Parts: sequence; structure tokens; C-alpha cells
Amino acid sequence: MTDEKKLIIRIPKFQLLKLKFKKPSFKLKNRKKTIKTLLWVFLVLTILGLGVTWGLFRAIMQNLPDIAQLEEFEPSIITNIYADDGTVVGEYAFEKRIEVTYEQIPQDLINAIIATEDPRYYSHNGIDLLGMLRALKEDLKLVFSPRKLQGGSTISQQLVKRLFLHPKQTIRRKLKEIFLALQLEKRYSKQEILTMYCNQFDLGDGRVYGIESAAQLYFDKPAIDMDLGECALVTGIFRAPNKYFPYRAYDLALGRRNHVLTRLVSENYITKEEADEIRPQGLNILPLYRDYSDFAGYFLEETRKYISKGYGTDALYSEGLQVYTTINLAYQKWAEDAVRRQLHVLDKRQGWRDNKENLLENEVENLEELTEHFWDESRQKTWLDSWRSPTFEEGDIMEAVVLDVERSKASVKIKEYTGEITNKEIAWTETNDLTKLIERGDVIHVKMESFDEEELLFKAALDQAPALDGAVLAIEPQSGEIKAMVGGYSFRHSKWNNATQAMRQAGSVIKPMLYTAAIDNGMTTIRTFIDEPTEFEDKWSGEIWDPPNYDYKYKGRVTLRQGIEESRNIVTAKMLADISPQVGVDYCRKFGITSTVYPYMSLSLGAFEVKMVELVSAFTVFPNRGIRVEPFFITRIEDKEGNILEETSPVSHEVISPQVAYIMTSLLQGVVQRGTSQLARYLTRDKPLGGKTGTTDDWADARFVGFSPSLCVGIWVGHKEGRLTIGERQSGAVAALPIFVEFFQNLIDEENRVAAENGDELIPEEFQVPPNLEFINIDRKTGLLPSVICLPQFIFEEVFIPGTGPRRFCSNEDHLMTYDYYGILKKK
Repeated sequence: MTDEKKLIIRIPKFQLLKLKFKKPSFKLKNRKKTIKTLLWVFLVLTILGLGVTWGLFRAIMQNLPDIAQLEEFEPSIITNIYADDGTVVGEYAFEKRIEVTYEQIPQDLINAIIATEDPRYYSHNGIDLLGMLRALKEDLKLVFSPRKLQGGSTISQQLVKRLFLHPKQTIRRKLKEIFLALQLEKRYSKQEILTMYCNQFDLGDGRVYGIESAAQLYFDKPAIDMDLGECALVTGIFRAPNKYFPYRAYDLALGRRNHVLTRLVSENYITKEEADEIRPQGLNILPLYRDYSDFAGYFLEETRKYISKGYGTDALYSEGLQVYTTINLAYQKWAEDAVRRQLHVLDKRQGWRDNKENLLENEVENLEELTEHFWDESRQKTWLDSWRSPTFEEGDIMEAVVLDVERSKASVKIKEYTGEITNKEIAWTETNDLTKLIERGDVIHVKMESFDEEELLFKAALDQAPALDGAVLAIEPQSGEIKAMVGGYSFRHSKWNNATQAMRQAGSVIKPMLYTAAIDNGMTTIRTFIDEPTEFEDKWSGEIWDPPNYDYKYKGRVTLRQGIEESRNIVTAKMLADISPQVGVDYCRKFGITSTVYPYMSLSLGAFEVKMVELVSAFTVFPNRGIRVEPFFITRIEDKEGNILEETSPVSHEVISPQVAYIMTSLLQGVVQRGTSQLARYLTRDKPLGGKTGTTDDWADARFVGFSPSLCVGIWVGHKEGRLTIGERQSGAVAALPIFVEFFQNLIDEENRVAAENGDELIPEEFQVPPNLEFINIDRKTGLLPSVICLPQFIFEEVFIPGTGPRRFCSNEDHLMTYDYYGILKKK
């Protein structure tokens, strides 16, 4: 310190001042200016940076969804349609989704998802910085590549992107994704996030959403039951459900599954040996179209239309409604099978039609390759629409492709089965030479006779698709519930419902309503009319009308009972003339017929158009003691929480008295026992039946409506195009009644089987006899009290309103007035 002072003192004063005020050098001035400039630049950049950051924050926050919305989020849920026993018979959904809880997620699937999508899932808070850096590194490699850039998204990021953000990848969307993922992890546990993740994603090319629906689609099992390989496949689809959809991209899906196995090994969830055991295996997925079925198609379509109209399309396909219907699955199957079988029988009576599609004409070059595999895991091709049905049984009618044809036999293909048909039992084609009927490449129909599932072989008989159509409607009289509905040969081929939409002539099935009008207005079953050629002056149309009897035969004096049992047109026309056609119209209205009906004499033959559902509903009055319950097919509708939105309360109408209803039931039982419906008579040993046939002009429509005490069934057969003929003399008894017989035979067999299994004695049904009726033995042909000269086979117990029975005995003259009493008939 002293030396320093001495040094300063030694310097002259003027020199000291010179040093102190010496001007700075040019270099020092420049440096200060630069620093100052840099400080300004830094300040400006800082302000700009803060502005940009604020702008980005505002951009992120703008329209940013509130994560709390998840509390109220309602994913699209399947609407289920239930049969009367609680079985699911149909589903409707924009997104087929069945939600699961965390406990219903298999651990192998959880491990696979974490290993493949987010290995550090349990250690981050929604954002995986290491994963983002890895993705950035990969993206830098692909800057000039057309391939899609990596996202580095965690499970939480993928979930918020799926639920809240648009799919287009932008910086703004990515920042929103990060922000929302952080919020998600703060609000929900890891288990809750994984559960949402497993329930939300498309896992089947838009067909199924969530792991439960995926497990059912691919493996027909609950998700919790999936094995390791199955979990790996489902996990692989999460990344790109369109790209890895196994039914379209089998090899890609297989490779993706194996990649998931590799990731499981890398993350030490499984051993390399476990992965190596699965890799050589195929995907083992089930056929895509195994649930593709025509079953109950018309009934389900009526249900769909009702819900869509009442609740809207969105509610039907996304709100998880629970719709409980009246359909009985057994009845439905019997009805469908009977219709299809009978239509094929009727169609063969019209001969062979050469109108078959030929695949070779459609520029298919290799027929063998085309039909080699219905189900091949590497291709998944379906060549014929009808082959989508999962199985077939003996007796089924199937479409087949002709591979080769000779005079006496032909080789055909159905799915992966190869079969043979022969020229036996083809007399209906009017030739025994198959080469005149079919050729290589034809798509034909065959009836399955036998098949070998192991060898994939079958034998079949030649058949053809019917040109005719048919319908069945079954209603429970006491409740009004529609238990079965068949609107046509195939819903897949035509959505037109002949049971509910078609307006066709009623034919003679209208007669019971007119006979009811007569009985209710004082006539008795023994009232007689002369059955002979008659001209009627129709006061309403102003024309002369002379209807023939169906068989062009005339029987002289005929009772009302015989008139309806044998469907004598002259008897019905005279009866209607007595009570007046207007009364007939009034009773049609009382029975629920809403179609336009004019008070013409032709009403007696059902010469007006009516919907089948109205006819069947009208017939329920007879077994239900005079009460008609309006038909319905939905019992109740619930929301997804089980709250009842709608519940059907049956609406009933008292049409006629129980006494008149029973008398009419007795008359219609006579139709089955002795009249035009005797084909069904043998069934009455097990179950009492009544009914009425009907046929329209030119054999265009064939009908039968029949009933037991607990079920009323209507049948229609005809052409949906209109007035085309079914075939010469193909009446209601010939064309329609066999369907009824087959249906009720199945019903009786099932009742007997159930009773035998339970060890119960089957108590036969009976039509209940109301009070205030009396039963009197009569001569059935004359309607009079029987005398010693009456033939024993005609003695019959008739039912009457008290005081209206016969009062005298029949004579030989009465017998002679009835032409067929001794086998004498007259023709026109």
C-alpha cells in the first residue's frame, strides 16, 4: 500500500489529470454499443417471447374442452331388442360398444397395452418426456419422408385425443393434447384411465368399440376370457383399426400381433419362450359374418321403425335403449321354416325356370379359386351373400355354385364344402338330364340331404328359389301380443312386409265375420238356404251378380253350419242379402277392419283388400270370448339406466258376446273337422283348432287363418307383384293350410316334449264354454231333431242360444231336399 502511494505522488499533477480524463479508444466505444444493442434485442425478444407464449396459451385454452365433461360423457351404446324370454334377438348401434369395468379387463391385455403404447405409464403424470424425445428423433429422420410422423403420445394423450380433439395432427392440437392429458392424470387414477381407454377405441373398422365388443366379434367370448395371443391381437388394433382390421388385412394384423408379443418380452411381461410359442399360430378369429342372419328380419324391422319414429334415429343407434318385445323365438323359427319349405313345394309345381345367375358370365375366370374357400384366414372372402350364414342343417335350402355337370350328376360348392347332386327326384323339371338344366358356373339352389363336417362333403337335391312369396302372423288372443311375424320368403331379398304392409283381397276368410253378424242378429246355425245357381241384384252397385260355388257344385237345402264348413258361396251370399251388406260392413268395422269396405254383395266373397294383421286380429275375437285385444309387438322400452320410457297397456274392445263367440268357434272347428280345412284335423287329437280358408280369383291369393284356445295364426301365399296366379286349383287349403299344419305340429311336439321332460301330464287345452248356452242333438244335414230314419253319421250335438234350437223331427222329405244326404249332387 505504501509503495503504491509513493508511485502516485511521484507522478506530476498535470500527468495525473491527463490520465484521468483521457478519451476512450474507438474499440471500447464499439463494445459498449454492441452490449447495449444486445440488451435491447434481448428485451424485445423477451417481450415477443412472452407475447408468443401468451398467444399460444390463449390459443390452447381457446375452446379447450373441460376435462370434467368426462363425468357426463355418454358414449354411444348398443340398443338391445329382447324376445319374450329375455334373449337378445337384435341390436342397433352406430358404434357397437359394451362397456367393462377395470376388473373385467384381463391382465394380459393391460400388460400388452402398456408395453406397446406407454411403457412408463405408471411413472409419468400424463406426459412421457423420454417418449416425446424418442418420437422427435424419429421425426427428424423422416422430415423428408412421406411416412407419417411419430406422435410419442401416452395412453392419457391418446384418450383425450380420442374423446375431445380432432384427428388432424397440428402443433396447436398437440399442445392441447398435452395440457388435457395433464389434467386427466390429476383428476383420475391410472386404473380409471385404463378402463376408459379400453372402452372407447374403435377396434374393428368402425364395427365394434371397446375390448368387450372386440372380444365378441373376433373370438365370441367375454374380454376377461381372452388368452395372451388374443390380447396381443386386440392390443395391436388400437394403433390403427382400419389398417390392422384382420378380416381385410390378415397379414398386417398378424405382424402387428407379433410386434405386441415382442414388446411384452422387451418389457419383461412374458418370456421369449411364451412369445415364440404363440408367433407361429394363426389369429384364430371367427368368421366375420357368423351372425349374418335373416332370422326375425321383418319383426326387427317393424321394431326399428317404431323406435326410430317415436324416439329418433340417434336414440335408436346410440342411447342404449332396452326394448322388450313379444316375439317367441321358437314360434318364429317354426313359422319361417314352414313358409320357406312350402314355398319351395309350391314353386316346383310350376316347373323349372331357366333364370339362373352364372358366375362365368360375370367375367369370373377361375371358378375353382373363386369357390375354394369360404373361410380362409388369409383372404376372408364371401362369394355368395347367403353363405354368410354360419351353419346349415339337413333340409336347409342353400345357394350353391356348379363346378361340373354331367347328365346324371353334378359337382357343386357351398362355402368350403364340396357336394354332389343327382338326377333323382327331379321329375318336377320334366327332364332327367341335368345338362339341360344347369351348367358350370350357375348359382343354383339345393336342398341339403346329408353332410360330413370332417371331410367337408355333402349330398343334396336340386331345388330352385321360389317366385312365390308368403307371410305368417301369430297373435296371442288373450294379450294381443304378436308372437311371430314372417313378412316374406327372405328379408334379405325383399324388405316388403306382406304381413303388415300388403293390401290383398280377403277372400273367404272374411266369411266368419259375416256369419257372426247373422248369428248376432238372430240367425241360428241350423238356418237353411237353398244352394243353387242364383242371380243377385246388387242394390248398391246396381248390377246383377251371380257368383259360383268354389267347386261349381250345388247341394240344395244347406244349413248355415254346412255353408261355412264347406265355404258355400251361394249360402253366404243369401245370408248377407238377408241381413244386408251394410250390416256386414258394420261388423267388419267392429272386428277391427279399417280398410275400405263397400256394402256390395261381393263382400260375401271377400272382394276387398285388407292387411293381413287386421284379419288375424279379427279372428282372435273367437277364442277370446268376444274380446279383441289390439295387436302389439313391444311390451316396454327402457333407457340404459333401466328407467321405463314406455310400457304397453293392452287395449281391448268388446266385439260380440261370449255366447256368440263360442257358437262361431264351434262353426270354425267344424271347418277343420269336416270342411275345407280337414288337412289339420289330425292335429285336433292333441289341440282343439278352428279356422277358415280363403282363395281369391284366378288362384292369386291363398289364405288360412286358424286358432287354438291360446294362439291365432294367419297364413298368406301369393305373388307380391299382385294378380299373378299361384297355380291352377292352388287354393287356401292346398297352398296356405300346410304351413299352419307344420307350425302347429311343431308346437304340439314341443309341448309334449317339455311335459315329458318335466314328468308332467299334458293337460289339453279347451275352448271355454260360457254360460247361457244349450247343446242339442240334431241331424247335421237338415238342422232338425234326429228321427229314426236319420243316418247315424249325421247325428251331431249343436250349440244354441237357449230357446233357439229346432222344434221338429226331420223327415224323409227333408233328407231329399238336401241333395248330398244320399250322395246326390247337382252341378251348374
